Amino acid sequence: MGQMRFRIPNSMEYDPQIWSTAYVSGLEGIPWSGRNRIEDDCLVIDRAVNESGKLSIVWPTKEYGPLLLTTGSLRCSDQPYWLQLELARGTLHRVRGRGLDWQKVALKLPDAFNFLIDQSISAFIQAVLSTEAPDVLCAQAQQSIDLAIAASKPLARAFISQSLQARHQFESRLSTLMGVRVNPSPTWQQEASALLPVMNTMNVSMEMGQIEGKDSAEVLARIDAQMQWARENSLRIFAGPLLNLQQHAIPKWFYLFSDFESLHRATCEHAAKMVTRYRGQVHLWSAGGGLNSSNSLGLTDEQTIQLAVGLIQTVRTLDPKTPVIVNIDTPWAEFLAQRSDGISPLHFADALIRLDLGLSGLALELNLNCWPHGSLPRDLVDISDLIDHWNILGLPLMGILTTPASSQLDPEAISKSQVVSTWKHPLPLTFPEPQRDSEETVMVQAVERMPANGMEIVQMLMAKGTVHGIIWNQGADAYEHPFPNAGLIAPNGKQRPLLDGLARLRQMHVH
Repeated sequence: MGQMRFRIPNSMEYDPQIWSTAYVSGLEGIPWSGRNRIEDDCLVIDRAVNESGKLSIVWPTKEYGPLLLTTGSLRCSDQPYWLQLELARGTLHRVRGRGLDWQKVALKLPDAFNFLIDQSISAFIQAVLSTEAPDVLCAQAQQSIDLAIAASKPLARAFISQSLQARHQFESRLSTLMGVRVNPSPTWQQEASALLPVMNTMNVSMEMGQIEGKDSAEVLARIDAQMQWARENSLRIFAGPLLNLQQHAIPKWFYLFSDFESLHRATCEHAAKMVTRYRGQVHLWSAGGGLNSSNSLGLTDEQTIQLAVGLIQTVRTLDPKTPVIVNIDTPWAEFLAQRSDGISPLHFADALIRLDLGLSGLALELNLNCWPHGSLPRDLVDISDLIDHWNILGLPLMGILTTPASSQLDPEAISKSQVVSTWKHPLPLTFPEPQRDSEETVMVQAVERMPANGMEIVQMLMAKGTVHGIIWNQGADAYEHPFPNAGLIAPNGKQRPLLDGLARLRQMHVH
């Protein structure tokens, strides 16, 4: 058995949910299934394999709240590692290494990045030299983490700014699809009108669970009206997913199917009905979402692939001229740490591509800062790395994302995901700020100390030439919705500040 142990002084002061997020992954970043427990101020992770790997865990940072951080590659050992020291080593290596990589492709590194990285290195060295003084080690390692994460902000912003400048040399206005998902709720038109400044594309939801029920005719009438409204406002239409098997979206009557053949036939019939009804009006189809992560229906990997293939082929057969994509849920694959029966998102997508079905692209669902039905919070450099990693498949990408605007209780959120940034943790230990001359002081104070938010994530996706579309995954929070407080319009109908920010981004950069 491949056991890893990590020392955590005062482990009982942390929210116990933090330990459930820990997982070990290999070179491809795919988590191994394991069992986590706290034992005598040690985090113990038991795995069936005895290979070295990287530990990832949500960890508090001084300025940005909880983020998923990752160590370097570690071998299995009976001797425990110092968790904060290894997270500092991994975080510093990741952020500094990405800066050097970008510098090699002509990115001009900001002075604030260089200064903060130097300070992070100094703190890390002090931590390594303090193994006989655990309090000093942990405080210095935490300071190294905080400084490295602080350095990632100006680094990411420099990449965004310079990449967008380079893109605009070839396109005065980017052709990126930019839109919002609008559900067929009774108040959809009022919401869509408020969202119009953000959109050149409207994501019309056509999930089987929403449509194939007792109110089917009423819901279809609303979708008809949505399609008409989008045409009147010169919007492109992104339709789907036609089937959503995310945990919160599976209709209860799905569990009544007695065999896979009946389920497969019903889903393909729904896809055929939607495509036949709306072909010629849709500019892009999503055949399915949540297929790679949800296995509460008891589907085998082969059956899941068959379901995806059936949906794609149905769309391609009935509407061969319109591109079709598939949504990829939780593309970092954190869910595999808790379940060994899921499918790695990257392997799922690769299998579909190899079948040569005519797939036109992939949509990565980045529903951040929600757990367990979303993705754990990440910094901007980590998001950039994800896009680069998925580029190896050679297909255009779309980003479908949400982030919570508030940590307040959201009774209308049907996924029952928690906002990770609300988890309790002790405040990081800090040392006095190092002495700086006036120029350095001004430079560091200029770094905005805010976590990665929706605006910054959209900007990062916009800076990536392989990302052809950006869709905000939740228009309004007035009716049932998947993720807590993630809509651009609050339950009381008031527009959230992010909506204005996204409208400005579209006006500046996109057709």
